[in-house]
Amino acid sequence: MATYLFAFNPAIWSWPELPQDMRKLARRGHLDRSWSCGRHRNIEPGSRAFFVRVGVEPKGIFGSGVTLSAPETRPHWQEERAAAGATYNRTTLRLERLFPLPLITFDELTEPPFRRFRWGIRSSGTYLPETIADALEDLWEARVAAIAATDTVAAAKRARTNIRPR
Repeated sequence: MATYLFAFNPAIWSWPELPQDMRKLARRGHLDRSWSCGRHRNIEPGSRAFFVRVGVEPKGIFGSGVTLSAPETRPHWQEERAAAGATYNRTTLRLERLFPLPLITFDELTEPPFRRFRWGIRSSGTYLPETIADALEDLWEARVAAIAATDTVAAAKRARTNIRPR
């Protein structure tokens, strides 16, 4: 399965719905969201997708999911560019994990085997080479599992403190 990287740059767009989107994902187990894929046209539905925060600290990988649709060409999302005839491509993503801060930082992405890739992408829909994608998948799953274990332990501790013996 091919893997693609999708960029979120708060310096360009703040994603005002991010807190609500994270709550929806927590309730439903996934979140379907349309997202730019720049000029990339060859993304297949069912491909793996990772979200990278760029432009503003903290930078790094903060979400994952799969693509649901092939890219569609649309008028550019910036009105002045659309008026000039500019277009871009959009795809629909099914986000399965989304965190407020990166679970994998840019500093970690400077270590082997990740340093062979330029993570500060300027265009969403950038293809990740298979060896890097496989290593990223392994690290991502380990981080998600660690968060889940921490949340479980914290929830158990809260439950114990809220139960009062009679």
